[in-house]
Amino acid sequence: MIINDCSCPLWQLRFILEAEEVIRLPRMNKGITLRGAFGTSLRNLVCADKKASCETCQIHGECPYGVVFAPRIPEEAERLRLNRDIPRPFVIKPPLDGKEAYEPGEPICFDLVLVGSCRNLFPYVMVSFNELGRRGIGAGRGRFKIGHVECLDGLGDTWKVMEAGDNLVHTPQQEIHLGQALELNENRVRVRFVTPVLLKEKGKWVRPAFGALMRRLRDRINALSYFYCGKPLEMDFRGFGERAEKVRTVSHDLQWVEERRYSKNRDITHNLKGYVGEAIYEGELKEFWPFLWLGQYLHVGKAAAFGQGWYEVGKPDTTEERSSI
Repeated sequence: MIINDCSCPLWQLRFILEAEEVIRLPRMNKGITLRGAFGTSLRNLVCADKKASCETCQIHGECPYGVVFAPRIPEEAERLRLNRDIPRPFVIKPPLDGKEAYEPGEPICFDLVLVGSCRNLFPYVMVSFNELGRRGIGAGRGRFKIGHVECLDGLGDTWKVMEAGDNLVHTPQQEIHLGQALELNENRVRVRFVTPVLLKEKGKWVRPAFGALMRRLRDRINALSYFYCGKPLEMDFRGFGERAEKVRTVSHDLQWVEERRYSKNRDITHNLKGYVGEAIYEGELKEFWPFLWLGQYLHVGKAAAFGQGWYEVGKPDTTEERSSI
């Protein structure tokens, strides 16, 4: 299994925005609002023909918006050509504070992960959010200014990208990569799902048993690595999934959450649903640890790029069993 040789570097950017007017955002998964606003701002910035569809646009391959928000399978792709679509090369880690209104002067903090070649579009990202601050975001279009932007590495350190009032923007140099993952010497791991995770197996939504979780992580990381980093995973895909089935869930505290939100601007109803909570998995985990570690940044399952399927891993603090799946 060659994931450790697969170079798929990430940048994790932390934006701290400062509200200049009251900003109203949804209580649950602000990532969808941030994604929509970011996408609209980027398209306004770069789109040559805003009436054209990305599906038929002749300059799609050179358009930053098309690359980030409407990626196509390249004609020269030798693998994964039967995929209906490919994952977007970014992930939004939304605020988890549950607030619905930010008063002037209050900070709004979220992270944006850029994958592989998408990092080349970093200048467009910065200009897009700067312009978005002038236009406003959320219900009522509350305006903001960028307080500061940091770049995080996989070791917990932060590095300055931009500070308030400073027109100088530093290009991030700190990559997150698999070499930063410490070796796992445990046979148990706790996974805490902080935003709803939605996994599909054989056409049905399922709870995050270890096998289902690993198969979706495997497929997501493989597609991101192939399309944005130029290196597919060289591994026994079927055997990997079969071995993951042998890792059992010794306990879990998972709850199904569901919420609908109507977007007036796009006339779309978003159904936000999935499992939140935590599970403890036990078994031969060493093979799967790189996927679990990297998935903390890439998320897993439906709408991963928009903030769902965000989880954190850690050591169990109890061996008490509550229920099994």
